[in-house]
Amino acid sequence: MESALREGRHLAALPADAPLPAASAWRLGRLLHQRGEFDAAESLYRRAALPTGDAGDTGDTGDAEPCWGDRAQVLAGWSASRWARGDGPQARRLADEAVQAAERSRDDAALAAAYLAQALAAFSEGDRAANAYAYARAFAAAERAGDIELQLRIRSNTGSRLVEEGRCREAVDELTEAIGLGEPAAQRTLLALALHNRAEAWLGLSELDAARGDADRALTLWQQEGSPLAAFGLLMIARVHLTRGSPWQAASAYREALAMAEPDGNAQVVAQAWAGLARACHADDPAEAVHCADRALALPSAAGPVTGELAAGWVALCSGDAAAAARYAARVRSEAGRRRDPAGLAEAMELAALAVHLAPPTGAAARGPAARRAPGLVEAAAIWGDIGNEVALATNALLRARCAGDRLAEDVAWQRLHRLGVRDDVWHIAGPLAAIGPPPVPEVAVETLGHFAVRLAGTPLPPADWQSRKARELVKVLAGRLGRPVTRTALAALLWPQVPSEVAHRRLSVLISTVRAVLDPARRHPADRFLVTDPATVRIDTDHVALDTVRFHAAARAALAADAAAQRSRDAAADADPVGRLEVAAAMYTGDFCDDGELTGEWSEQPRAALAELHRDLVRTLARRCLRLGRPDAAAGWYLRLTGQDGYDESAHLGLVAALSAAGRHGEALRRYREYVARMAEIEVRPAPFPTPPNL
Repeated sequence: MESALREGRHLAALPADAPLPAASAWRLGRLLHQRGEFDAAESLYRRAALPTGDAGDTGDTGDAEPCWGDRAQVLAGWSASRWARGDGPQARRLADEAVQAAERSRDDAALAAAYLAQALAAFSEGDRAANAYAYARAFAAAERAGDIELQLRIRSNTGSRLVEEGRCREAVDELTEAIGLGEPAAQRTLLALALHNRAEAWLGLSELDAARGDADRALTLWQQEGSPLAAFGLLMIARVHLTRGSPWQAASAYREALAMAEPDGNAQVVAQAWAGLARACHADDPAEAVHCADRALALPSAAGPVTGELAAGWVALCSGDAAAAARYAARVRSEAGRRRDPAGLAEAMELAALAVHLAPPTGAAARGPAARRAPGLVEAAAIWGDIGNEVALATNALLRARCAGDRLAEDVAWQRLHRLGVRDDVWHIAGPLAAIGPPPVPEVAVETLGHFAVRLAGTPLPPADWQSRKARELVKVLAGRLGRPVTRTALAALLWPQVPSEVAHRRLSVLISTVRAVLDPARRHPADRFLVTDPATVRIDTDHVALDTVRFHAAARAALAADAAAQRSRDAAADADPVGRLEVAAAMYTGDFCDDGELTGEWSEQPRAALAELHRDLVRTLARRCLRLGRPDAAAGWYLRLTGQDGYDESAHLGLVAALSAAGRHGEALRRYREYVARMAEIEVRPAPFPTPPNL
């Protein structure tokens, strides 16, 4: 093959007026094209000595004309090269001429190449029906011809089409078969193409590790062949980084892809790389992001304008131009709908919804609750669910939670993204999350579950900034009351039980001033912004102070309510969200209230017990729910936590034994049952029989 490639490059470098035999031109041109050397391939096609005659004459003459097969192959190869350079009209004209010549030739290999060229032209035009029809005819002809390389190329392209249509599971199956065809073939660049396309399918399914694995292998194969198509591998690696939330790694890979693809004018890579770079560099250099988006829109793209328009729309929205974002979203919705591109359509709907949601209000009606909703997000979520894109679905759930002001649902969605491999820096990438921004850092945050800490704008307050232990204790008392007001008389008695009432009240007034100075050292706000007082009561203003006790209490109650509602609905599909809510709420409990070693009065016992019991309710509900959902190992973990906290919790012991039995861990289940029997004997309680696991 190397000698053939050398011959092809030598012929391509000959004077432009030197004609070439058509058969040599298309065979050598195809090799160069498959390596991504489009200029050299086109030079051969352009100088091929084609048979003369009327290419439009497709009448049945009774005999095949072999020379027309060579003509069809040359025109088909030339069309594919023009398509790869983004010249859609010329690609279409050449493809149609190739089909006419191939049909006259009755050469199956020529028919396969010609219909492949027509399929590519239809793809650029967004005509999915014509694209699918042409691929079907191309593959049938390639099978009749026994042309394995064309079969591999067609199957790879068909897999890519399935990805575009959101049928990613089907695409993985199709491309896995293509890879099986390509493994024994000599053309490693075609195997690399199949791997690259399967990486795109994995990415569409949020299988990020699988996508990166196929992308890395494809890149290695292209690099081993010295092919400029290695730019495809770099582009896919950049897309994985972008999805993971690694903007700087993504930007580096996009720039490398551009450096490799721009000299050959690879229209399948260049426009997409500029679009991706616009999104990746927005946080560091918004002006550069605008420039990159403009480049993406100005350049021809073999896949159409959707990727570039979306990048420009997100950059505009993240820069505060909601009107421009809405215009881009409208164009993409039209184009993606025409192309049957569900992922592009769903993202355009999200862009349009957030453009409305984030637009400045223009009147009294616009400031109403209905106007601040983000229409279209629910429909977009349905599309993402149909496609199977879990990252996009979790992102959409976070958007809907933010728009609804549901902080717990937002936390659940963020945990889902983390489990899928998405990192914190995704907030810096021009897209839906960057548009809404991360949750704001509270001016003042008080943590009392476990270790006591106060953070001002995210920065921990040093112990030296507190003027007394009593000031910290006052904050703890108020945190334990979950922001509810406490009478001055009760506070004075709690903090100074042995001091006369009049003295204790005067000390409390001084202490309130001290705490206010600690929470607002620069005196930037009114005195009662964080600590609200009146002649009779004192409370922490939870609108301006984030209390971990309040957040946990609200999240736990909401999660338990959602679980109860899911059980009443008897809707198995609704179970996943309540489980996520329960898990997130349980994770908020980072320790017992004020359990940091600092002495407190008896006042702390009641809130500590109440919050601990609420946490146990959460864990118990989680364990039961996991067991019912057929996740016995997870259930066992939650039951173990309960038995570790209270060795005499009978229901937790029995639940643990049932979970271990359901998981097939019978020896451990028997050991845990004996431990339960011993514990019950200690408190003179008759043990229950060995539990029977539920039907899972």
